[in-house]
Amino acid sequence: MAKAEYGLPESIRHKINSRNKWDSHNMIISTKRANYIKVGVSLFLLAVCSTSLHAAVNYDAKIDKVSIKTKMLVGRSYTAKVTVSNTGASTWTKSSNIKLVTTGNAKNAWKYSAGTLSRDERIPPGNSKTFEITLTAPNRTGIYGIQFQSLQDGNTMSSNSKAKMIVVEDRANRVKFISQLLPEKMETSQEYAVVIQFRNNGTSTWSRHNNYKLGLKSLQEVWNTSTELLGKNTVIPPGQIGTFQFNLKAPDKAGHFPIQWQMKKGNKSFGEPTPKLMVEVSESKSSSGAEFVYQNVPGTQKLGALFTVLNRGEIYPVDVTFKNTSDKNWTPGHVALGAQNPANSMNWSVDRIELKSSDTILPGEIKSFSFKIIAPLKPGIYNFQWQMLRGFKTWIGEKSENISITVK
Repeated sequence: MAKAEYGLPESIRHKINSRNKWDSHNMIISTKRANYIKVGVSLFLLAVCSTSLHAAVNYDAKIDKVSIKTKMLVGRSYTAKVTVSNTGASTWTKSSNIKLVTTGNAKNAWKYSAGTLSRDERIPPGNSKTFEITLTAPNRTGIYGIQFQSLQDGNTMSSNSKAKMIVVEDRANRVKFISQLLPEKMETSQEYAVVIQFRNNGTSTWSRHNNYKLGLKSLQEVWNTSTELLGKNTVIPPGQIGTFQFNLKAPDKAGHFPIQWQMKKGNKSFGEPTPKLMVEVSESKSSSGAEFVYQNVPGTQKLGALFTVLNRGEIYPVDVTFKNTSDKNWTPGHVALGAQNPANSMNWSVDRIELKSSDTILPGEIKSFSFKIIAPLKPGIYNFQWQMLRGFKTWIGEKSENISITVK
């Protein structure tokens, strides 16, 4: 073909060469298109297969029940039973590499072997498996939390089980909670009788000499105590019940506060604690009682409300009287009269009037505070109102009737 072209005119040979190049170019493009189509089909088939495989192999689980002893001896081995439901789409087998493990195992305190399936076991979707795990209790006494979780090939299948709190004891210091008598409602700063009972299930004898006592686990700074001692001559041998009877002072402020107790030897707590109790503390009606009686401010009149007019910068004598309606004495350094509206106001050049060093105001008695005020230098309308204070920071009882004073 190439040789035959030599005898042809130049214009014809040019057309033939151009056509050959065009055909080669189209062949290359067609080949590339075919390859692109092959790649596209392969990717599509791979995606379809992956989707089908994911739909076919689906592992999911739910922990239904955990059975475990809540009291253990240090270093001893115990069996925990954990029931897990297959909530996925795949059957569990030995080759699925399903495991049950512990979580919340701080500093690897618990020693255990993971729960697995036996060689012939099959757990279809909708069925459950109860794993039996052998746990070795921590080597130190205390209260430890433990949770369980199921895995497939190292991947999480279920959420954690609810935490179980385990009391780990030694043989010498074992204890069982018996009873607790403690009011769930209190008033601030009042004292209440409390009775706590524990049985000595250990091998040691409890006594003050042996440094056994009752310890407070909750908010010691709020409850104003940390421990309660056994009676000086009290001895609680193994198997017997120890009874702690004492008065507990309620917190100084209102609110809801938890309280819980546990036995101690020296500074170390041990054994089962009392149930945690949430105590509602309200402002005391008796210890905080203060009733407004009378007040005298020069020129006071009443027209719907009390009012008077004073000259700016001038000094005026006033009297404010309150009755002690609490069950405690008012004494210097503990109770005072304070300015209100606004609280701790210095509008009248004074915000606190203390009791005299010789004052002791018994419950039911009346105290009249006589003092001098200086009218503000700036003209305007000011409030004149007072209230009793306990501890110089806690307002108690009623406020005096407000007087609206015009300063000119």
